Amino acid sequence: MMKMKLIARSLGAAALVATSGVAVAETLSVPATVTVDNTIDFQLTGSLDFGTLRGAADNAGTTCVGVTMPANPASALTSTLTGAASTACTTGSGNAILATVGGTPARPEFAVAGLAAFATLDVTVPVTTDETDGIEMALATPPPGSPVFQLHDFTVYQSSGTPGAVALTAGVGTLNANGTGDIAFNVGATIITDPGTPTATDYQNAAYTASFDVEVAY
Repeated sequence: MMKMKLIARSLGAAALVATSGVAVAETLSVPATVTVDNTIDFQLTGSLDFGTLRGAADNAGTTCVGVTMPANPASALTSTLTGAASTACTTGSGNAILATVGGTPARPEFAVAGLAAFATLDVTVPVTTDETDGIEMALATPPPGSPVFQLHDFTVYQSSGTPGAVALTAGVGTLNANGTGDIAFNVGATIITDPGTPTATDYQNAAYTASFDVEVAY
């Protein structure tokens, strides 16, 4: 009888070992997804407005004069010319005139939203070198030989986060978002009288217009 019990126990242990060696596996497929959204909210308010100017061009091509609107809204307009504007305007005696006589000068205001906190992006403004590539401001229907204005020396001033002038290299500078991913900045430029040799010297009592591009990229 004792021998039978020992045999039974041995068979039970063997059955247990055999059962525990069987593996049961199941596999589930897990989906993965990511959404890409590289769009940003880039808005423009206002325009580059030099107000009302009294002007005359020098049809002898001797000289030209200009008015600079710094990008910083707290800075006043000035007749000091630097960079491409000073290159375009030959120094010397001439008949060119450009003086502020009224209106409300204003800088264009740009706003960027939808960035990550403290992200950086590049801003690009036009680059000019001399009178050959200035951005012309002209009448909608100019009479033959009438003078134009030119825009040069674009500048950028960041007004959000830590305000300050933006250093530009070949027209490109870096802007920094604040803690909520927003950026605000202004653009300034210099306007000069016609640096060429127009037939007429007097500007018409009308609006002279142009457009230029400002790009942000990250």
